[in-house]
Amino acid sequence: MSVPSLAQLAEHRGRAILNDTGDAGETVEACTGTLRPHSLTVKAGGSRLATRLVHVRLQDTSVNRLRYGTDVTVSSGNGALDDYLLTLPLSGHGTFRYGNDIATASPDRGVIIGPHREFAFDFDPTWDQLVIRLDRHRVESAASALTGEVGLVDFDIALAPGVATLDGLLESAMSLVGTEIADHRPQLVWQFEQLILETLLMTQPNNRASSIDTGRCQPNSPRVRRAMEFMLDRLGEPVTVTAIAEACDTSVRTLQQAFRREVGSSPLQWLREQRLERAHALLTAGPPGLTVTDVAYRCGFFHLGEFGSAFRRRYGTTPRKLLTTRR
Repeated sequence: MSVPSLAQLAEHRGRAILNDTGDAGETVEACTGTLRPHSLTVKAGGSRLATRLVHVRLQDTSVNRLRYGTDVTVSSGNGALDDYLLTLPLSGHGTFRYGNDIATASPDRGVIIGPHREFAFDFDPTWDQLVIRLDRHRVESAASALTGEVGLVDFDIALAPGVATLDGLLESAMSLVGTEIADHRPQLVWQFEQLILETLLMTQPNNRASSIDTGRCQPNSPRVRRAMEFMLDRLGEPVTVTAIAEACDTSVRTLQQAFRREVGSSPLQWLREQRLERAHALLTAGPPGLTVTDVAYRCGFFHLGEFGSAFRRRYGTTPRKLLTTRR
């Protein structure tokens, strides 16, 4: 799906918070609430401000269509920053300054900025954009799950071509908003968000990229890669080796042998390690309010005693102690 098509879907699924609003104070208040604290300057001699803001809330992620209708500068304001902003331009041109980095954005060149430096954006009157707000803790948690290490994530400001693969995931996530499926299975939206974050971390250059490449197993056969993708998509669900083999159109024995040869473990042993890594990342840098039970269920552990024992063997501490030290 193209960015204009995503914008149409956002208009359909979202809520119009501002509609050609000419008041700068109202614009700043609404955009601060949906995106991040900032200040807004309408350039001298510019036409009247006419802000439109449409907001689509997923869970920890939101998709926002935002245009100002005149020349403006958006810059750092007061308040803590806890997000990454992924900007997909629809029309016009913008200049993005993030710390010492500068990038020009247009419909064929997007940008991403983080929460670590001061920022300033200059937009022309025809500027129109989709802004994907990504929760800082979720980004860092996803990076920790991929690398086994904890730390901040700093992306290159200009988007790499491979980031376009996010369009389909964003479409699928937005299409769930307001549906009975999302009401009955809210974890599906969370899982789509996780896929979006992991895809971004693997396609957009960042300071953790080398660790991500090192931490990922690189199997030779498409069969093993397909099995890994199948299991990663179902970290929070019960999975049998028979189901994995069927999804890969092979036998259990052949799949087991391929994993032993290329990975050094069985498929279910590999899956267990991925679940433990995800659990560790959530306990270390997940959203506020998480409990050990929440983490266990999200990561496919439905017996808390088994989860605690496996976690302690892997990390030398219990999930509860790790969560307590974070608080």
